[in-house]
Amino acid sequence: MRARFAFGLLVACGGVAAAVAACSLGLDEAKIGGVDGGIDALPPGDGGSDADAANPVACQNDPDCKPANACLTGKCDKTRGICLYDLCPAAACKASVCDSNTKTCSVPTTYGFHAGSFKVTSGAVGCGGGGAGARRCFAAVYPFVFVGTTNGVVAYSVADPTEAAPAALPVAGLPFFPQSIVASGSRVYFVGAVVGNFKVPLAWVDVPGDPTVAKLSATTVFNSLQLPSIDSVFPDTTGGIYLVNNNASKSFPAAHVTAPLKDLDALTFFATAGLPAGAAPFAASGTRLVTYRQEPGPNWAANFRFEPNAATGSAQNSGETSLVPSFGNSYGPSYFAHGTDGSLLFTSGSISVPDGGPNTLNASRLGWIIEDAGATKIEATAKVDVEKYGTNPGVGADVTGPVAWLDAKRALVLAASAGNLAQTAVQLATRDPQPAMVPTRRFVLPFVPSLLAATASNGFGYVLVPDAPDSATVHTFGTGCDN
Repeated sequence: MRARFAFGLLVACGGVAAAVAACSLGLDEAKIGGVDGGIDALPPGDGGSDADAANPVACQNDPDCKPANACLTGKCDKTRGICLYDLCPAAACKASVCDSNTKTCSVPTTYGFHAGSFKVTSGAVGCGGGGAGARRCFAAVYPFVFVGTTNGVVAYSVADPTEAAPAALPVAGLPFFPQSIVASGSRVYFVGAVVGNFKVPLAWVDVPGDPTVAKLSATTVFNSLQLPSIDSVFPDTTGGIYLVNNNASKSFPAAHVTAPLKDLDALTFFATAGLPAGAAPFAASGTRLVTYRQEPGPNWAANFRFEPNAATGSAQNSGETSLVPSFGNSYGPSYFAHGTDGSLLFTSGSISVPDGGPNTLNASRLGWIIEDAGATKIEATAKVDVEKYGTNPGVGADVTGPVAWLDAKRALVLAASAGNLAQTAVQLATRDPQPAMVPTRRFVLPFVPSLLAATASNGFGYVLVPDAPDSATVHTFGTGCDN
């Protein structure tokens, strides 16, 4: 099975960038995120790339798809009537480079679980820096990874997962430094700080499937709101996002927006009604926000609930659910990952609470807690211990790390290595045929989990490491490949 690209999205480009490559993980394309299912191709002259000039407005058969680049092969998706493209197709876990001058593909080379890494040299990680800033400033829509830096947002062409110096494209049209970068479907949103008389800059890019474009351009609008800040941003399942103000006294006002947006519009926020004391929105699932409340001892309980009809005047309180019966006793740090199908992953520290004590942290645990956007319950029947700790690191220790959703059955998950808590093990977790860690897909980074960020698209995983004051490193993982 090959990764395919849908051309003709709303991105200006010109010329051809440095040599790029494509590869295959042998995955089911219906279950991986990225541009599949994105925006239909544009007719020639409507903002598409030079490479899709021969693209039909609506293809009917494979011969209709005639790319200008000889490294590409086209196929018609008859369901949507759009052309999909393979770039130097290769077997699973192999990469073949397209020579930008001769338009020929190289002999494929093999890569493993840790496929490669590259430096981000445009500046330090933005969005406040550090671990939290890295997690807010990192997103992927294949074949690009987006990193917010102190000098602006840069997109990296990552079609070749082994590339040590991928093409870096500054994202034009962003006259502000984002506080959050969030991928939703085939779109990436950039949300800035509220400024002046309650104005907020919002921008978006509809990501092209062509990794050879030489330019990415965002569209920016300035909208008004009657709130001092936007503190959380969550993706929905239809290419939009939720904006949340974390003011408990006003019941966490939330708005839902979907590009294209109009400049100078007023954003309407609605209360997230009926939250228990201590609860706050931490995620979304389709048309619902998901709220989370962590209880310390003696209960050590993670509590969740749905907020149906989120960001509307009909937002409701669905009742709170304790995760203790299915997940066990737990305590943070905790992390979440959204699936493109509305599913939700949750990682936290697993706590042992014996009669008479002492309470101990014995593992970093991952749970698939929401099945999809139509799920009516929150539970962790599917769960796995990512790392088990023979000695007690201490409740609340920095052992649980970020997680990235790959598809309905797999996740890239980070946790402090049991052998050295100052290091982070990056691993593959699967729930098929039963929840387990894949032993041949593990790579250790010399940093504690809280410093790192993780994201994924099209079956590839990416981990951002702010490892220098003025730069960072992105590690790429071929999640379908063994070490």
